[in-house]
Parts: sequence; C-alpha cells; structure tokens
Amino acid sequence: MSQTPTRRKVVPLRYVEPAKRRATQYEEVTLHSQWDPKNFAIQGWFNRDIHGRPPWDEHSTALKATEWWAYRDPAQDWFRPYVTRQVATGNSITQAIEGATRAQLFDGLLPKWKVFLETHYAAYRYPEYGLFMALSYAQREALSDVVAGPLLFQSMEKDRHAQDIALYGMALEDAIPGFDEAQSKTLWMESPVWQGARRVIEYLMASRDWGEINFVINLIYEPLFATLFNRELVLRTASRHGDTVAAVIAEGAEKDRQHRQASAVALVGFLLGEEGDNRVVLHGWIEHWAPLVTDAVDALAPLFDLTDVQVQTFAQARQMVFEQWRTLMRDSELDIAAVYK
Repeated sequence: MSQTPTRRKVVPLRYVEPAKRRATQYEEVTLHSQWDPKNFAIQGWFNRDIHGRPPWDEHSTALKATEWWAYRDPAQDWFRPYVTRQVATGNSITQAIEGATRAQLFDGLLPKWKVFLETHYAAYRYPEYGLFMALSYAQREALSDVVAGPLLFQSMEKDRHAQDIALYGMALEDAIPGFDEAQSKTLWMESPVWQGARRVIEYLMASRDWGEINFVINLIYEPLFATLFNRELVLRTASRHGDTVAAVIAEGAEKDRQHRQASAVALVGFLLGEEGDNRVVLHGWIEHWAPLVTDAVDALAPLFDLTDVQVQTFAQARQMVFEQWRTLMRDSELDIAAVYK
C-alpha cells in the first residue's frame, strides 16, 4: 500500500523585518539594498578609503539610532511610484505651457508680473539647485537605505523644479518680445532680497552632517522660506496676474514639499524614540539655523510690493507660515521657545 508523500512546509527566505505583519513592496525593494556589517555584511567593510573610512560612517551625523533600518517613510516611496508621480507633474507643466502658448495667454500677463518672472522668479532656481547639491551629499552619507531614499528623491525634485523654472523662462522668451532673464544670476549673487537665502544655502552645501542637512531643509527652510516664496507669493498670486503656468509649477513643488516634510517628521519621531541626545542635537540645530532662515524670510518683504495685484501683504504671509511652522514643531514634539519667545 503506497503512502501519501508528506508535504513539506515551505519557509520563505526572509531578510526583511516588516513594520507590520507582512512586508510591503516598498520594504521588499528598499530594505538592505544598502549593506552594512550591522546587518548582513558579515565579512566587514572591504572597501575603505585611503584614510580607513568605510563607505558609511556613524560619525557622519550627530544623530544616533540603534537600528537605522527600522525607520519607515510614510510616503512608501520607491523608484516606480516616484517616477509615476514625477511624470504626472512634468506632463501637467508641459500641458500648461502648451495651452498658454496656443491661447496666447502670455500676452495677458500684467506688466509688473512680467518683470517679476524675468528677475526674482528666475533667480529662485539658484537656491533650488543649491538644495539639490546639498541633498545629493546627504543621501550619499545617510546610514540606511530607507533614510537615504527620501533624500535621493528630494534631491531630484529640487533639480527638476530648478529646470521647470528655467524651461518656463525659455518659453516666455519665445512668446514675449524683450523678455530677458539675464540679470537673474546677478540678483541671486548681489540683491539684498536674496543674500539671506544664499547664506543659508551655502552653509547647507558646506555642512558635512547629513542629518543636519535633512532636518534644516525640511523642517526649517522649506516650511518658512520656500513656503513663503513658492506658495504665498507665487502660487497665490500668479493666476491673479494672468499666469496659469507659474501656478502649476508652484503646485508641483508644493506637492513635493509635503511629501518630504512628512518623511522628515516621521524621522524626527523615530529619532526621539531612540536613546541618546537626539532631542538636544535637534534643538541645537533649531537655535542655530532658525534665525538665519528668519533673516532670509524677512529679506523677501520687498517682493510683495513688486506685483500688480497684492493678494496679501508680506506681514500677513509671514504670520501664516510662522504660525504653521510653530504648529509643525509642536506636533513634532520640538521646542522653539529658545529661538522665539
């Protein structure tokens, strides 16, 4: 009499420790693509530089974590969904420019707004490109793949936004006789409006603490300076001046900013749950950087008087972004009392 063969239970090879019961696609394709002796590189570092430094070094940031791979990006971003979202943003901008060109909408741009577009709006691509460079360094040094991923994607978003502004300027040069962005670089280098921002950007590019770069960009600079310029000035004002394209470009950048801010907030929450002095480190960065960013914000005040239609005053816009920033800091369980009494 033949016996029924015993069915063996198949146990999958599992090297990912999921945050929930089952691993998500994001976890499967992201976790441990960056190796380290702390996880599976049992042979140790085999490719140190001439100074003996390994590819990733725990001294690359003042922040400490027992397990950097335990962090999870709330956006669950990996390459495919990231590209899908960026293609959608790019298509929206392309369609907006093509539609405005066909309908000759650029002929209806108000006079002061045309000047703003070829001067200070064109200059805004320089700080965006500077952030691309700073974030490129930060993502290279980040101590796990799940932490580096949002920084990598954000660096490319900043590069794309700088290019969006440049390409829009080229379209305006074709459509508007005499439109010329030549002075925008000089404004970035010399105008008092931009010197506070240039100081912050150059300090970020000089920083060699990837955690500091991430925190300052996403939880100080972006909520204050970038939000004031991109959302409160450009997004709120563009359509009132007959400019549908700048509004679409600005909204694309705002959507990116919200994604990355959520990632940074989640990282802060993760770090505050770790042992060590992370809270002290973060508060130290707030005390150092918030006044610098505030100076950069205040330097933008003249731009609100350079438009044909004033949707809101600089004081109103400033109050709004700072109130939202205070809420963001409070929700992140961070104290800004040492900076703003």
